[in-house]
Order: sequence, then C-alpha cells, then structure tokens
Amino acid sequence: MAYAAYCESFGAIAAVSSPPLRAGLDWAVLDVTVPSRDALRVRRALVNCPQAGVLRCIPQLDEQRVRLEIRLPAHLAQDVMQRLMACLPSGEMGPLISWRSHLQRHGLSHEC
Repeated sequence: MAYAAYCESFGAIAAVSSPPLRAGLDWAVLDVTVPSRDALRVRRALVNCPQAGVLRCIPQLDEQRVRLEIRLPAHLAQDVMQRLMACLPSGEMGPLISWRSHLQRHGLSHEC
C-alpha cells in the first residue's frame, strides 16, 4: 500500500514546506478513526489548529473507514479533541501518545 504526501489549504495560506519541529516543544500523536466520508471534515477542523496536522491516513477499505494519525503540540491536545468532537457525528479517538512512542511504533528510533 502506498501513501501520498499532499497539501490542502481550505482557505488557509499554504506554506512551501512544513515547519520544522521546534526543540523544546512536546509533540504528541492522536489516532482518530472515522468513516471515510468524514476524513475531509477532520482535515478542515485542523486547518486553524496551530501546528496540528494529519501525518498519515490509513484506509480500512472493508469497513469504509480511515485511521488518521494527527500530530499536534501536546499542550493543545484538549483543544484539538474538542474541535474534532464538535465537527464529527461519529468516530473513535484512539490513544494520545508521545512523538517518541509514535516513532518507535513505526520502527524509527531517531527524531525526524
């Protein structure tokens, strides 16, 4: 299965490249599973969340759902969760894990 990298703006100003990870800022990753038709709604909800964005979209074709891995500053986790719950009629929020745990989960041991 292949993954594609792309940029969506939804009215926001798109940067030429993604901002670098700032040292000293604690990053977290939130897993959210939603029906495929609601994935766009999640992306739109994250547009105005500073430094939050979808890292990976993993389709679950048999269930017509997608699992989104969302990177966000750890101190904004509650705000991002509230924003997602307000815009989604259904979905599942998975664990909120640290950036380091996320990298280890995917077999990486260094800070990217």
